[in-house]
Amino acid sequence: MATQSPSHPSSGESLSIRVVREVAAHDGVDPAELSPPLFHSLDPTALDSLFESTTNGGPRTGRVTFTYDEKRISVDSDGTVEIESDQQPDHQPTQ
Repeated sequence: MATQSPSHPSSGESLSIRVVREVAAHDGVDPAELSPPLFHSLDPTALDSLFESTTNGGPRTGRVTFTYDEKRISVDSDGTVEIESDQQPDHQPTQ
């Protein structure tokens, strides 16, 4: 099973946008070219809301894992995105 190394958050970027960007990079395509669109597997508003600060301003913790286009995608509350796939990605991220 091929696994993409975890990526870490960019400041100010929503988790849903980060997931779209990371999956597109993994697949070697522009984010607008993901097919099927990622929102068919994930509600972006729900993901962003899940990890919003608590009512007293504290951080939330946790991890969400879902399947998209034969990939297992895990998103941590700290913004880390992990992508596992049986298929080799067309594009390897530069480090």
